[in-house]
Parts: sequence; C-alpha cells; structure tokens
Amino acid sequence: MLRDQRGELREIRANVVISGVGQLNRPKKSFIKGIESFSGPCFHSAQWRHDVDLSGKRVAIVGTGASAMQILRTVASQASQVTIFQRSPQWVRPSNDYHREVKPQTMWLFENVPFYFDWYRFGLFWRFGDGLLPTLRRDETWLHLHRSMNSRNDKHRVQLTDYLLAQLDGHTDLVNKTLPDYPPYGKRILVDNDWYKTLTRDNVELVASGVDHVDGNQIVALDGSSRQVDVIILATGFEAGKMLASVAVTGRNGITLRETWGDDNPRAYKGMTMPNFPNLFCLYGPNTNVAHGGSVIFQAECQMRYVTSCITQMIESQISSVDVRPGVHDAYNKAVDDEHDQLVWSHPGMDSWYKNSQGRIFSPMPWRFVDYWSMTHDADLSDYVLTK
Repeated sequence: MLRDQRGELREIRANVVISGVGQLNRPKKSFIKGIESFSGPCFHSAQWRHDVDLSGKRVAIVGTGASAMQILRTVASQASQVTIFQRSPQWVRPSNDYHREVKPQTMWLFENVPFYFDWYRFGLFWRFGDGLLPTLRRDETWLHLHRSMNSRNDKHRVQLTDYLLAQLDGHTDLVNKTLPDYPPYGKRILVDNDWYKTLTRDNVELVASGVDHVDGNQIVALDGSSRQVDVIILATGFEAGKMLASVAVTGRNGITLRETWGDDNPRAYKGMTMPNFPNLFCLYGPNTNVAHGGSVIFQAECQMRYVTSCITQMIESQISSVDVRPGVHDAYNKAVDDEHDQLVWSHPGMDSWYKNSQGRIFSPMPWRFVDYWSMTHDADLSDYVLTK
C-alpha cells in the first residue's frame, strides 16, 4: 500500500520489491527535551527552511558532524551570532579540491580520451577506499592502541593534528575543544569546508558540550551554561539504525521487519536480503555504508547488478520467490561482525552512529570494495529457498 503526499492510499501488486530508501532518510530530531517550547524557527539541516532569513539572527547549530561542517560557513556569514553545541570533536582532513572548479582541460579529457574517466575515478576510489582500509585495522603489537590502530593510522593522526594546529594557530581554547582523543576514521571523517577558519570568527562560539534541554528561547547545555537564540538548526544526523522503520513490512507468517530488526539492529545478507521476506531487496542496506572513503554510488551499482541477477534467474527458471536461507544469512553476518571486531569503528570507549545500543557495528561495510564487487557480481540462488 502506498500513501501519496495528499494522504491517499493506493494498492500496487508486484513480484519483486526493491527498497531504495537507504540508511539516511529519517532526520533525527526528537531527542532534545523541551524542544517544543522553543518559539522560533527550528528545523533539521536535511529539511532546510528556505523561508527563514538568518540575517541578524542568533543561530544555534546542534551537532558537529558532516552536516554542520557543510553549513557552518554559510550560516556564519549571515547570522549575527552562531553558537555550535558539540558532544564530541571530529577529525577533519584538508582538501584543496573542495571548492575548486574542474578545469576545461580535465573535462575535455573526460569526454575524449578513452577510459580516462574510469582511471580518474579509480584513482580517487583506491586512495580513499581499498588503499586506506588496511590502515584502519588493529595491530595487536602496536603500543599506542588508545590513540591509533597501527603505525600508519598514527601517521594520519599526526598529519591531521598538524593541520588542526596550523588552522587554529593562536587559538589554544579552540584546539582543546576540537582535538579528538580517538583514532582517525573512528567516526565519519570530515572534509574541511573552512570549519576551523569559521570557528575563529568573532560571531562564532563553540560550546564543547551537548544540549541538555531547551527552555523557551534558551538552550541549556550539559555543562549547565545557557544561550539565548532565535533559530535552532539541528545538524543531528539521521535515524540510521531504524532502516525502513517508517514502512510496515510484513513477511512470511506475519513476521514484521520492525520485529526482526528491533529498534537499531538491522542485518541482511550482503546488505540486501533477509530471511522470511521473500523477493524483498534493500539498496544501501545494513553494513553497506562507506565510512572511510569510496562511493555509495558504487555500492548501489553492485547491489543493483546482484538484484538484476536474481530477477533474471527467477524469470529464466520460472521461480516465483527467493528467500535467503537463515543459515546463509547468519553466517554472513557473523563474518561481518568478526571483521568489524578488528577495525577502527569497534574501537573501545568510542561512540558513533555506526554503532547500535548493544555495541554492534550495523552501518559500515568491513570489506574492501573489490571484494564486495566480487561477492555481488553474480547471485548464487543456492543461497535461497526457491519457490516455483
């Protein structure tokens, strides 16, 4: 059953259902106590209020993740005062290409030289994907596991720290607030959008404390301090663990996906299929996120090729349904969990949206991209219970 924007329901019957909603589709914004008492504009960064003029306003940005990194520079150039509430600092890497225009010569190469675009994409893909992944694996012989995973990861820490110190030269107070104490890439790595530079503006304040509650037009931080604001922007991320939670999905024997996954523990075979939910495929599903680099587009390409392989074989062999075998599903997810136990996202004492309330890493993929490409290239229907 589908409900359109007018609230009207209509029924569609299909042989196969492909969910393309992914992981980051439901803004996380309901966890702040007293937020309903705020009388000014309050909105999530993913649901931007273009009708709200920030000029001359006192603006609060809640959160310091990727969304805050992307919007702070522009917000600070318009508002009279910006206060950022930070639960924990993030590692930030520089990029000279962030605002650089692609040169006409490069565009010409893309359009005219065979395979140049593919080679260019591969270069980006390898450096920030499979080439980087070994630096995120724990080396048990490394003597400084509290701060980095291995010697190469420690070099990343030194480089990122040097960049931070250079950007915040003369601002010791900001250095103390923004320097992380966990290994690089332990949380989503951020690309600098003049973050440090903007923090040094006279009209920007970084509060190294999360929000405790809102009382009218006053935001009270966990450290007890408070700020009067006119606008609240929630750069608080998404309900990543509640994939498909807004959709009532019922499988065999009345089993629902909400019951199967619980509140924050989604699992799927190769990130796409779940036992008792025949002919349902998820794109950008559990443990297929790209946490260190690479491309979500590449993931979707791999997954659609796999789904197409399944559907093609179903048509050719007159199969009405495919339902992944529980043993196959469980063995795959055990392999995922075992691999994650060796990687940076499982680092002790560190919290992130990649990790659920039980400490399981449910979002990032632990494999190399070339390995995921191989395991999704051709669907093996012996992994499934088939119904003619």
